[in-house]
Amino acid sequence: MIQEEWQAIKNNNKCYDGYFYYALTTTKTICRPSCTSRTPNPKHVRIFKEVSDALKVGFRPCNRCKPNLMQWRGYKEEISNQTKLYIETHFKEKYSLKNMSDTLKKNPHYIQRCFKEINGITPLNYLHKLRVNEAKQLLSQNYLSIIEIALEVGYNDSTQFSVRFKEHTGVTPTMFRDTQ
Repeated sequence: MIQEEWQAIKNNNKCYDGYFYYALTTTKTICRPSCTSRTPNPKHVRIFKEVSDALKVGFRPCNRCKPNLMQWRGYKEEISNQTKLYIETHFKEKYSLKNMSDTLKKNPHYIQRCFKEINGITPLNYLHKLRVNEAKQLLSQNYLSIIEIALEVGYNDSTQFSVRFKEHTGVTPTMFRDTQ
């Protein structure tokens, strides 16, 4: 292992992902240089240019950085995707960060931080965006009242719904319906 490789491992440098992989002789795992697992002892590290070479000699892929999946873009993105899926599945229900974190088996603050870092908005703002988009569909169909739509998309009352709808669209639900 050369000094440059060790520095990349020590600093979790994403720039080196794909150029080399490192394997730990103690745990028999192979990781990307950007892996956020604990910094290994350099005497237990072996360098490989290809994941397949490490797999052939008995190492297994790390569960955190998943070096065997080329399109995988990081643990934080994985958490963000799990959070999106949870919100999209449960957007009509009362929002609870605790319930979501219990389901995902992750710390609620870490979920929020990862989601915002990847998407630029909080999970709650993403939820409101989903609800408003669903409400726009229902408003254009013109067969439910505003309160029925509010309840259908997960809001407890029409006032809260109207405030969120206007924040995201710039118009009230009634004004939106009138333009359809």
